[in-house]
Amino acid sequence: MTDEQPTPQPGPSEHHDEGGEPKSLSYVSIPALLTAIILSMVLLSGALYFWWVLGPNVRAQVSTLQVATLVLFLIVMLAMMLGIGYSHLWANDGQVVVRNGPFIKHYPIEQIAGLRLRKGDPWAYLLVKDETTETGYRRRAVLAIQSLEGEGAQRKVRALRRWLKANGATSSDLRPSEGDAPR
Repeated sequence: MTDEQPTPQPGPSEHHDEGGEPKSLSYVSIPALLTAIILSMVLLSGALYFWWVLGPNVRAQVSTLQVATLVLFLIVMLAMMLGIGYSHLWANDGQVVVRNGPFIKHYPIEQIAGLRLRKGDPWAYLLVKDETTETGYRRRAVLAIQSLEGEGAQRKVRALRRWLKANGATSSDLRPSEGDAPR
């Protein structure tokens, strides 16, 4: 028997190359996903319960078009909640892809100045270079890294910052305003 510690294996969201640096990252926010799933189940079961409580006499007075409209609203609300809950971030092949709800944005690594998650921020922000702004960058929300994850969010931020730096992201050409320097 030896006293060697086992080599840590990458989690399901990281794939490493031979140098030990992750060549790709993939993050979702488990608390946001669980909240979306639970609230969707509550909304759906509540809608079904109130439809049942109406009773057969009232339900018979509701037209097919009215039922279809209510079902459509229910589907839209469920899709919005689950879309936000399934927000995702992928970092690989020289780009970062962020899915926030139904919106997917692709950011080439040379456009990225950094990543920020300050105390009090609800989620992380990707700093994307934009020469039309005073600071030279715009903040883009990353819902896949939520501050309510605590230390888990900080680990994600540190790993993504290392990945960004290792893949060539830089903030050296920005003009940050006082107290607002990207990290």
